[in-house]
Amino acid sequence: MIEKLKTVILSVLIVLSLLQSYWLAYSMPGLAARVRTGIDYVNTEQMGPVEQIENVIFPESIVLHMGQSQHTVLYPPTNFYDLVFRKIQAVGFKSFTRYAKSSYDWNQIRDKKKGVELRFDGVPVALLGKLMKLEGDLLFTADRIDRIWIYMDEDTELVHAFLISSDGRTVYEASRTDITARDVEEYIGFGQYGTSYKPDGDIYLPEISIEAVEAVVGYKTYTAEQMQRSLFADPGTTRTLENLNGALIFTDGKRGLQIEQNGKWASYTNPAAPQTTQNDTTENVLASLQFINEHGGWDGMHRYVPVNSTTDTAGDDGRMVLFQQYYGAYPIVSDELYKFGYMQLLLQQGIVMEYERSLMTLDSVAQLKTTRWLPGGELLRSTLQAMDRRSEIRSVYPAVRVNPSSDGQSLSLEPVWAARYADGTQRIVMSAQPAGYDGVAERHQWQLEQQQKNTTASTDKGNSGAGVTGGSGRSNTSVSGLSDLEDKTAAVETP
Repeated sequence: MIEKLKTVILSVLIVLSLLQSYWLAYSMPGLAARVRTGIDYVNTEQMGPVEQIENVIFPESIVLHMGQSQHTVLYPPTNFYDLVFRKIQAVGFKSFTRYAKSSYDWNQIRDKKKGVELRFDGVPVALLGKLMKLEGDLLFTADRIDRIWIYMDEDTELVHAFLISSDGRTVYEASRTDITARDVEEYIGFGQYGTSYKPDGDIYLPEISIEAVEAVVGYKTYTAEQMQRSLFADPGTTRTLENLNGALIFTDGKRGLQIEQNGKWASYTNPAAPQTTQNDTTENVLASLQFINEHGGWDGMHRYVPVNSTTDTAGDDGRMVLFQQYYGAYPIVSDELYKFGYMQLLLQQGIVMEYERSLMTLDSVAQLKTTRWLPGGELLRSTLQAMDRRSEIRSVYPAVRVNPSSDGQSLSLEPVWAARYADGTQRIVMSAQPAGYDGVAERHQWQLEQQQKNTTASTDKGNSGAGVTGGSGRSNTSVSGLSDLEDKTAAVETP
């Protein structure tokens, strides 16, 4: 009996062993194809184009100093702006010597020396080094640069290249650079037919109205679900809420995505990011760029705008990263009532804690374009002088203000003068002249007045045939040649 029982048990064990061998042979984990469902795997879709760091860092403006107190300003992405910037990018700056900014008379250099000034608003040297060749010590590479100023001494033809720190106290002179006096002459030659600008403190304002473009542009909109899938690895674990203002909220219990402004603006929060007092601006900017590449992409040209670059609050500086959108040659400005034209991120040690952006993408071709004129001269100067916190304004530039159309299918982009403050915030200074304003007639009259002043000055000096340079940086021009001059000016300033 016991022998029979042993035989039965042995037979059962043999059968189980065979079954186990079969299962191991034909059901090995990983050998069979696994079908991933929408519940356990979500493929983040590519919503918009990706971007590289060298395409979002560039000067807000380039000032050309032509000597004899003559200046003009180039804005991106106009043809001559691109030519000057690319040429300077291609050269190197090495062996920097540190000086106090007060060691130099910058007003005299500005008015007497031929040169070019690239305005960056406080970009870290580590980021500038990704655009051009910079070699310096650790103290230099840890600084932020407000401007690059290159000028030449006409007597010796020596070229001086300075990088001016955003601290307002320090300048770095490059003892080695590949820029020659001929290069500087070429740079300022691009401004020969540009609009004349005069300094107002550290800001440059045009002496006459400048031509601008008003546009009506259609747009497409990303859906809330697209943004949800882009920001949450598993949307199946999120729940949807609606607040009292009608905004839609997606949350997985930790992170949140709020869709507001009738589905056209997104605000993402990630409060689980590490809390420390140490931040690196360069790391945060690079992390922001990568985050946007992976979560929404880009809509046209954007520029990195330093925020709070002059503050010294420990742990606070460098956390906010702002990318301002451009339409053609104009940065877009908006307000809290209708947000558009920028992407803003708050980071801690390279980890995104907050992310705001528009869900609208502009059409490549405008529905309508109209010529408008932005005021210059005393009208612009007096308006700027009357603004609050005038001493904190670091730059004034042509921009476009965004307004939604009544049918909700397009945006109106109206030319304005905008001002940027030291903390990175911006405000509109004044609007364009009324529609139909004849800016060409104003320019014509101004050029005649400059010609008359030059003629009088030449006569007083007894050199009426010498062609003395006038207030616009140009030689005397006959009345019959003004139309040709206006055509060339338009060619310089049209993007």
